[in-house]
Amino acid sequence: MSNTISVVIRTKNEAKDIGKCLELIKNQSGQPLDIILVDSGSTDGTLEIVKQWQDVKIIEMPASEFTFGRSLNIGFEAAKGDVIASISAHAFPCDEYWLENNLKHFDNPDVAGVYGKQVPHLDAWPPVQREYLSFYGEQLRTQTGPDNSRDHIFSNANSAIRRHCWEKRKFDEQLTGSEDMEWAWAILKLGYKIIYEPAAGAYHSHNEPLNKIFKRSYREALALKQIYNNERSLGDVLMSWLRITKADMKFILKNKLDYRRLKRVPINRLAAQSGGLKNYISINFSKTIISKQSKHKSKSSNSPN
Repeated sequence: MSNTISVVIRTKNEAKDIGKCLELIKNQSGQPLDIILVDSGSTDGTLEIVKQWQDVKIIEMPASEFTFGRSLNIGFEAAKGDVIASISAHAFPCDEYWLENNLKHFDNPDVAGVYGKQVPHLDAWPPVQREYLSFYGEQLRTQTGPDNSRDHIFSNANSAIRRHCWEKRKFDEQLTGSEDMEWAWAILKLGYKIIYEPAAGAYHSHNEPLNKIFKRSYREALALKQIYNNERSLGDVLMSWLRITKADMKFILKNKLDYRRLKRVPINRLAAQSGGLKNYISINFSKTIISKQSKHKSKSSNSPN
């Protein structure tokens, strides 16, 4: 493999996890040319931890200017590698071959991007486990079809992109999320390929309280509406809520997991569905859902992205 690789990490208040993330990157079988960290206003000591790693370049941007696409564009601009890997600060490579398994696909000049499997953290709540395990499979997949929405799947929480392709098409800085899927769609239109590589895995998942579930769903649904100009009805949302809630409960029962989670599944999924629906119709029950957060305090929560 003749290509060099850089790593870009976005942070905001990631003191809990950034040290482990950096340590696992430094333990890779092949080392990155450089590591760029783009921070958007951490106040929890994240930067003090990162400064202990003298070879990590820190770029600070005001929180008021943050978007997912803008922070990545800033990091990619500063990176020196032919290929640029992106990983969330609270994501941990599954083994020492994470970078190697990403980089190997770029020997094919038609490959613009590679994204890896995301494995739920060991403490992931059962519905979170089910979601990640069902979404990310074990088979390598080549995505080539701009007209096939499934081929737009991509995730900057664990990915690598050819610098030349990013220079042709940078991330949309106006989107509230899903900048990775929008980029994937655009790059497929230019005739490039995207690879899903399950061997390039990273532990990554979120245990979130109701207000964060609602806000994340709202942000992501807003971005998807901007990208695809799609529509959702209350009926669509209710059907999705019923289907996902049933799948979560079945997963908990089948795997004999913490049965106490069963009673939380419907309200958590309703928070997610109503957050997304808010972009399409006016709803009054979202405040009620969020107000119930105090009754279901989370023991642990990871930052978005």
